[in-house]
Amino acid sequence: MAQLKQSLVNKSLGEVNVSQLEDGRVGIKATILMRPNGIENAQTGLALDGSFSMQDMYGHSNDVLQDSIFAMDDPVPAVNSVQPVARKIAAYLANFDSDGGTSTIYFACGKLGAELEEIGDLTEESAPTATISGPKKWGTGTRIVPAMQHFLSLYENSPWLLALIVTDGLIDDLEEAKALSQIICEDMRDGKRGFTKFVVIGLGKDFSEVGSPARLALEALDDLDEDPIYGVPGQDLWDHKLAKDMTSLDQIFAEVVSANTIIARSAQVTDSFGLPVQVEGGGSYTDGLPALLRFSMTAGSTSFTITLPNGKQLVQDISGCEF
Repeated sequence: MAQLKQSLVNKSLGEVNVSQLEDGRVGIKATILMRPNGIENAQTGLALDGSFSMQDMYGHSNDVLQDSIFAMDDPVPAVNSVQPVARKIAAYLANFDSDGGTSTIYFACGKLGAELEEIGDLTEESAPTATISGPKKWGTGTRIVPAMQHFLSLYENSPWLLALIVTDGLIDDLEEAKALSQIICEDMRDGKRGFTKFVVIGLGKDFSEVGSPARLALEALDDLDEDPIYGVPGQDLWDHKLAKDMTSLDQIFAEVVSANTIIARSAQVTDSFGLPVQVEGGGSYTDGLPALLRFSMTAGSTSFTITLPNGKQLVQDISGCEF
């Protein structure tokens, strides 16, 4: 599935994913944007990439060679672009954390990028002045499984966990992450683990082009629920965002919804030809509009329209989706 750029998504929707089905129809997976306020014992986490390639983003690029013959004669002033982003995200997440603090770490540190360094719990009050200057040991790879395991262990008994992972490039342990994800999803399905969601935020040039290896890796995690090997039906563990496309931090919660959450008593959903969409699994939305929508439309459809009982309409153009 291709994710529609956030700047093109209707402000009432969290996320829109589009796919071309084998029969020519257009597949849609969309969510209604909802902020999960007041969830008891909710926990949040933030993992910041500490790999060597991130040094310039933390403002260290001009320090690396300063005492060598390779030092630049006229270096560009270093700017820490990660710190303000991390501060803002941590403060935002802390609002939804039952303990009032977001557990924050550097991941992808040290040998092979397999180590972690703890920053600590950041609250809404402490986050705005927190020092986020990078890890002590820069990593020689980008492995996300240690970060996943850290949050899973720390909040093993939590009924609700949302963890953000911020990275700038290709994930080195993608297959291991998929295998661990399968176990997590099976545990959620079987009631052994509470709701868990990992959201990867990609920043930097490696994600700028459609079809780039780094971007494909994020899309593979995002679509893992449909993977024939690792997917567990009904369990959608991953979401991904590209930092350059985000227009609001609320979009972090784009997929933190359920098909069982009904947000309107009824609705009509039609394609750009005015024809009713085909709801995945059959039925229609006349008996209730869920926060998670899955349907298909007539081949060639370029938009869909949600019409509520009061006559209000939400129109979503999908013609700008990049496959």
